[in-house]
Amino acid sequence: MEYKDGDTIYILLTKSQAESVMGEWIENNWGCDLTVHRSQKTKGRVVLETMDLMFAARVCQWHQYEKITYKRKKL
Repeated sequence: MEYKDGDTIYILLTKSQAESVMGEWIENNWGCDLTVHRSQKTKGRVVLETMDLMFAARVCQWHQYEKITYKRKKL
C-alpha cells in the first residue's frame, strides 16, 4: 500500500528506537502531532503514529524501524 495525502502513518519500533525518535522530536521542536503506544500485534514493540510525512520520512532516513503501514482517512 502506498501513502496518500492525509493518511495516518504507523511506524513500528523497538523501545530504544522509539526513545531515540521521541528525543529528536522534542529536541528539534517538530511541529507535528505524535502518538506513541505499545503495539497490540507485536509484543515488546512500540508504534509511533503521525500524519506528518516529512517527520515520518526523517524517521525512515535517520533511524532504524521494523515496519511502516498507512491507514486511509475515512471520508
